[in-house]
Amino acid sequence: MIRLIVDSTFGISRKYAEENKIEVVRLKMILGEEIYEEGFEDTWADFYEKMKTSKYFPTTSQPSPQDFMDAINKIYSEDPDAEILILTISNALSGTINSATIAANSFEGKRVVAHDSRQAATCGRMMTEEVVDHIKAGISFDDLLELLPKIEKSLAIQFVPDSMDALKRGGRIGTLGATLANILKIKPLFKFADGKLSITKKVLGLTKAITDAISLLPKKLKKIYICYIYDKVNVPKIAEKLKQMLGLENIEEVGLEPVFGVHVGIGAIGIASLAEY
Repeated sequence: MIRLIVDSTFGISRKYAEENKIEVVRLKMILGEEIYEEGFEDTWADFYEKMKTSKYFPTTSQPSPQDFMDAINKIYSEDPDAEILILTISNALSGTINSATIAANSFEGKRVVAHDSRQAATCGRMMTEEVVDHIKAGISFDDLLELLPKIEKSLAIQFVPDSMDALKRGGRIGTLGATLANILKIKPLFKFADGKLSITKKVLGLTKAITDAISLLPKKLKKIYICYIYDKVNVPKIAEKLKQMLGLENIEEVGLEPVFGVHVGIGAIGIASLAEY
């Protein structure tokens, strides 16, 4: 049987993990002298509330090889013949894949593969959902490994930060550019896809940014989620524009995990999409 291990940045729910026997290895957030495990969505609020008022800038920490080894051993205690696929956040954002690879290579004679998903946030969740669907359909382990690059290239997340402060402090964007964007109300439209972060457009105002994000979506959509970081106040604006421009309604709204929130900031909104592949 094929079993999955993902890291906590994938943001899958506790229920989904339990139903599909997925092991979740947790990253950590560090706020002053306090350390928080990322965990599942029902545990995120405490960290976000403290992040809002803290004088400290939060940082993040990747799991150790032992964390992944513990997850692998748990699976083998349940199924000694399992074939295990480990999916991690993009190597462009975290060194988590390195810990996963060390762990996977320590199990000689077993089929354990650590794979850099090249994804971030909700795209990791969407990738997991696709992989689970293929496993349920009876795909072999080798065929699944061959399919992964096709899934990866079909995923993208576009997001608009509420302010540029977190990206500036995290070194993702220059201080001058961030300051000017905040003063002039310029909204950069960011895109993370295939392991690369880019700014696709810079526009005046949130409404224009949302419109442009929707216009850049693939023509043949297989799945789409509306994303937000803790604050949902601007989510209805995306929902309304998706209805106006594409006729899409009742799109699922997905909260983004704290590791992503640390680097992008509370209040960011976006769209995660999976194209037909």
